[in-house]
Formats: sequence, C-alpha cells, structure tokens
Amino acid sequence: MSGQFDYLLRVVAEDAADYERIHRGKISRLPGVQRIQSALALRTIKPWAGYPVG
Repeated sequence: MSGQFDYLLRVVAEDAADYERIHRGKISRLPGVQRIQSALALRTIKPWAGYPVG
C-alpha cells in the first residue's frame, strides 16, 4: 500500500460491541501499533465471496 496507511485489515464482527472487543483486545495490543483508523459498513451492497483460491 502507499500513502498514509501501512496495513489494511478486513475485520468481521457480529456488532459494534464485538468490534470494540476485537479492537481493544487484539488489534490495539499488537506490537508497533500507534494509531488505528476504522471505517464501518452500514449495510451490504454486494456480499463478499472471499478471495479466489488457486
């Protein structure tokens, strides 16, 4: 990636409380993490089929 960010993570959570648990308990505790910026989808336009394998 280029620009402001070093990594892009796709996180799936059941709800906002679940995302907060993942954010506080896992992501923010990773070594070297200084700042986190989140963007949330409010609804699904097209279901994500995953990455192609093979």
